[in-house]
Amino acid sequence: MSLLTLFIYAVGTNQGFTDSIQLSLLRLYIALGLFLSVTSVYGIIISAGRFIKLKKVRYIFRTGTYVFLVVFGVSTVLAVMFIITLSAGNGA
Repeated sequence: MSLLTLFIYAVGTNQGFTDSIQLSLLRLYIALGLFLSVTSVYGIIISAGRFIKLKKVRYIFRTGTYVFLVVFGVSTVLAVMFIITLSAGNGA
């Protein structure tokens, strides 16, 4: 959903969406990006616990994937908040 929202925003920039719709898409992305980050932190906890308990390597790779998703979610939310601030909107 996060990537789809960013895609619709990018397409809307070229298609001439109104400013209010674009700001709404960016604010929706903030909520989705934060949700992605929070659920990925939960995934990190679960995968790390499973690795400690079962000693299987695949849980390390899953933990790494969740770490990537947390970093991706937080960094894109910060970038989107920066875009909203640049467009003279409210960053939050």
